[in-house]
Formats: sequence, structure tokens, C-alpha cells
Amino acid sequence: MVQNINPSRLKYRVSLGKAGFVETPQGTNRPDFEEIRSLWCGIYTMSMTQQITLLGSPNSFDLVLIIRHQSDGLKDVKYVRFKDQLYQLVGSSPDFDDSPRSFDLITLKKVDKIGIS
Repeated sequence: MVQNINPSRLKYRVSLGKAGFVETPQGTNRPDFEEIRSLWCGIYTMSMTQQITLLGSPNSFDLVLIIRHQSDGLKDVKYVRFKDQLYQLVGSSPDFDDSPRSFDLITLKKVDKIGIS
């Protein structure tokens, strides 16, 4: 999928996770971010052609990140924390090559709080 990416572009940390629960001081549980794993990532900039193609798409997103290929996929990952902001994972484009030079794209949408679905 993503080719010719310089690994030095992966200079940010991103936390991949899911909705979990944390106990409040009142003894009730509230939804919260539960980290599954943390990875190095880079910000992916789309070409003008890609941006124009997405103009007609009903899906909206706020950010696209590049991560090293995850051979086990992104199962159980629903939310992402990047630069102290919470995002919902709305799409991923895995590289099926599964080589050391393989990268995946993850598409994120900004959210204010975690909802349990």
C-alpha cells in the first residue's frame, strides 16, 4: 500500500486502545481509554488527487497516520490517543506485503469522549 516511506518519518508516539472502564471516587464505573499498545508513527499527507477524490465521500476524518505494518492487524483497536487528543479509528489500509519495509495507514476522527458500543 504505502511504499518508499523513510522510517525516520516515524517520530511520534501513538497509543492504540479500546474502551475500558475506570472506577470513579463515587464507586461507579465510567468509560475510559484503555491502551493496548504504543507505536511509533508519522503523519501522512495526502496528494491533491487523493484529497479531491475524497471530496465526494460521505466519510469524514481528521488525521491519517503511518505506522509499521501490524501483522496481527488492528483487532480490538477502536480508539487512538495521539498528542493528548482522543481519536476514533475509522479506517485502516494494511500493507499485505508483510516485509520489514511495510507500513499501514490508519484513518482517525477526533472524538470528545469514549462511547461503549
